[in-house]
Amino acid sequence: MSGFAFLSVVIEQGFGSTEHPIGPMVGHVSSTSAKIWYRPATEGQYELRAIAERKGKAPHEITVLAAATEEKDRCIVWDLKELSGSSRYRYSIHSETKTLVAGSDCFFDTAPDPKETSRICLAFGSCAHSKPLDLWTQMTDHGAQGLVLLGDTPYIDSTKLAVARSRHREFLAVPQLARVIRHTPMWATWDDHDFGANDSDGKLPGKENTRRAFVEYRALDSYGEYNQGIYSKFRYGPVEVFLLDTRWFARTDASPVDSANKTLLGSRQWNWLIRSLQESTAKFKLVTCGMIWDDKENSESDDWGTYTHERTALFNYIGEHQIHGVVLIGGDIHCSRLLKYKTELQVGYPLYQFIVSPIHDSTIPELNVDHPDLVKGAAIPHVWLRLEADSTQTPATLHAEWMQMNGRKMWDIKLDMKQLCSQ
Repeated sequence: MSGFAFLSVVIEQGFGSTEHPIGPMVGHVSSTSAKIWYRPATEGQYELRAIAERKGKAPHEITVLAAATEEKDRCIVWDLKELSGSSRYRYSIHSETKTLVAGSDCFFDTAPDPKETSRICLAFGSCAHSKPLDLWTQMTDHGAQGLVLLGDTPYIDSTKLAVARSRHREFLAVPQLARVIRHTPMWATWDDHDFGANDSDGKLPGKENTRRAFVEYRALDSYGEYNQGIYSKFRYGPVEVFLLDTRWFARTDASPVDSANKTLLGSRQWNWLIRSLQESTAKFKLVTCGMIWDDKENSESDDWGTYTHERTALFNYIGEHQIHGVVLIGGDIHCSRLLKYKTELQVGYPLYQFIVSPIHDSTIPELNVDHPDLVKGAAIPHVWLRLEADSTQTPATLHAEWMQMNGRKMWDIKLDMKQLCSQ
């Protein structure tokens, strides 16, 4: 379906309508698997068919069945296994009687084999309204092979299940975003407004409802552990992305690194993070969350500056275990910033923080505060981060570009593994 035709259909149906289908959306992909999400108009059994594009070989069709039930708000996730790396698959969706979704834009590409060198590009962003915005399609126009959302995507500001579901429907039905995620994988975590309320922490009543809606309306590889939190990770070529949950556990217990202070990550997520960092074989390890990694210096407490005991412990752990290639990414503050922390003695190399916010048009200039480690900072609307990693050269490189609407560049930085290793 052409972009114009698809836009016309969505506008006619209405964003987030419960009577019309939403999706499809490509969720988590790896070098051997993929998840496809869809919300049909009615309950029932639905089939996804995927065919690999293989030159000189007979087509191999994969079929997977799944049920849409009212219990899960009719959300379906098909889980495709035993796929080939760096391969394109075309898919279609069928009911018992007809083809529901098909076309040239219904495809996904699996991730590169992590054992092989590759060059990849991902888009990062935070803080987006459920309104039409050309910025979404501009991300893939500039080469993004995947989209990573860092929270306030969408704004929910409620812990009522019906409200959370409705807001997610509206968001995924934004025409430009809907076109992108038909073929481009999307991963996500949350911040305060999609968790339930501004500046909220793990003591928020009703958080189970917003978690339930998040799980229904995203297609990640995992959502925390033991039905707690939504933290997750994924490997894409030379990059491993760790999506932290800085809301669910915040202030619910004593910190695992300092019993005299409240936790941010919680013991289970803390152990998962340090274990995952140590086990990672990726050149670049991107530790991401909705919050920023320093102090917002306002009346709110939802930043890593409020939990310096856990940030210090994390930095110490990275240094003590000589974990190379770590970069920090945050959002939330409606400003974009680049910081270079002087952590050479603690970590063995400087830790960089990339802050990217907002996708929408509302900025907060007073949060672009002075900081001794600040390299660049600006309160500019409609911003996303284009991040390209390349392990085909030695040393491997990481190139981050802050991009505005219509492809205008703000600033960029190019790092290599020599700069992100213990000296």
